[in-house]
Formats: sequence, structure tokens, C-alpha cells
Amino acid sequence: MTTARRLAAPPDVATAVSSGVRLFNRSRYLEAQQVWEEAWREAPSADRAFLEALVQLAAGLHLRTRRGATRGAVHLLAQAVIGLDDYRPAAHGVDVEALIADVDASVEWLRTVGRPHRFLDRTRLPRIR
Repeated sequence: MTTARRLAAPPDVATAVSSGVRLFNRSRYLEAQQVWEEAWREAPSADRAFLEALVQLAAGLHLRTRRGATRGAVHLLAQAVIGLDDYRPAAHGVDVEALIADVDASVEWLRTVGRPHRFLDRTRLPRIR
């Protein structure tokens, strides 16, 4: 990290969440994860668990869609749900209640299907509203 970066104001959590959501909903999970991780490093303690859950969510879907790692994806998605639970019903413009329901449904579906399927995965994976 450069000195200029360290002296800059910490990233606005709401802006980082919004930027990451746009990437996430375009299936650019790794990029969303990176945006949220950067914000997490400087975020106030009250927002860190929320950002961590979003990072886990993006990482899990990246594992599933890019590497076909169902087991690792299910684990990360389940951890994300645990982290998001404290932020119900909504946080930083995210409908956390709907997101948890969508992620839970995706986890159940992933456990039954096992192997990745490019088309079906796209129709079953959560979006952030």
C-alpha cells in the first residue's frame, strides 16, 4: 500500500457496497470480492462483519462458477448467511432478508445438483437487491 493510499480517506462503505453489488449482479464475483475486501480493511467495526459476509458470498460464487468447487462454495455461502443474519432486514441499501432467502435456496440447490452446470447455475444463483 502506498503512502498516498494510507493517507486517503477511508472508502465510504455504502459506495463500496453499491459498487460491489453492480459487479456481483453481473456475475463478476472476484471483482466484487476485491471491492468489498478493500472497503473491509478500512471500515468501521460496525460494518466489518457485513462486508466480510459479502466477501464470503462473492468468493463462494466465484469458486462455484469459475472453478466448479461445489463443496467450498457451499461452505462459504453458509458462512455468508451467518454473517448477514445480524443485518436483517436491510443494510447499506441491500435487502438482506431477500438475500439470505436467495442464498439459502441456492445452497440447498447446490447440495442436490453437485456438479456445475453453466446454464442452470445462472438461473439459480442469488442476486443482490
